[in-house]
Amino acid sequence: MSSTDWGSGDEATLRADAALDEPLARVAYEAGMLLGLEATRAEQAYHRRRLTRQQYWLHGAGTLAGLRVWLDPAETETPDDDMLTRVLVGPGVGIDGLGRELMVTETHCLDLRAWLEAQSPTDLAEGRDGDTLRLLLHARYQDCPTAAQPVLARKLNLSTDAVQPSRIADSVALILAPEPPADAEAGYRPWPRHPAPPALSAEEQAAVNAAAGSPAEAAQLMLHARLLHLFDDDATPAPTPADLAGAAAIPLARLSIQAPDPDAIVINPARVSVDNLIRPFITTASQLVELMQG
Repeated sequence: MSSTDWGSGDEATLRADAALDEPLARVAYEAGMLLGLEATRAEQAYHRRRLTRQQYWLHGAGTLAGLRVWLDPAETETPDDDMLTRVLVGPGVGIDGLGRELMVTETHCLDLRAWLEAQSPTDLAEGRDGDTLRLLLHARYQDCPTAAQPVLARKLNLSTDAVQPSRIADSVALILAPEPPADAEAGYRPWPRHPAPPALSAEEQAAVNAAAGSPAEAAQLMLHARLLHLFDDDATPAPTPADLAGAAAIPLARLSIQAPDPDAIVINPARVSVDNLIRPFITTASQLVELMQG
């Protein structure tokens, strides 16, 4: 698990995956055409980014199954003692904020005391709510270079044994960070890289009311009318790697630590609660059928 740097080491992949308005181009194969490394990478990027865009726009971001967060130990009979308390994340699957698959195949853990001591008081202050320190555990997709192999050195005196990863494995970054104050203006925002759809004008609201035959139909028409304006404001500043990593990360759980004294926080499972239900979930077609039949 990472700290509050959002694990933004894979900047190139983040920027490519976040460029959702960039037209894609596939390789046009022809007999006798000389194709090199760039063509192979373009072919991979085309198919990969088409899939992530479909997941971003049509499925959304969140947990599909698993990814449960809990404490080890779960309880203790000595609540005033500072003790080893680990945060565990179980196996599961989901989609991150840029449409990339999250696949956790084994349980991951973090020593809560070690994490706390690595943070600055300024960073922790953002998560304080009275006598409680609130933390959010996030997850996002992350590249994992692996299987290093020898390669030709491309610069003089670069190395006598130059190596590069021959594979980029799919991995997951788990980030624990103080929970910032709630944004009261966030509103309905289904796509993390795009703003919330703007409210309707008085004329548009009147048109929706006139066209709707029922309150449910009016609500649906109003949502669709708002989505018509999703791309109206394109004057957004260039994002930083941290911005992109933050947009990609989805919350898994909130950890609330009883900490009346910010300078002497006791880490004990009796003083820490975990809320797994603050996370976004992905609803599949089969789940909707089950809910309708229930």
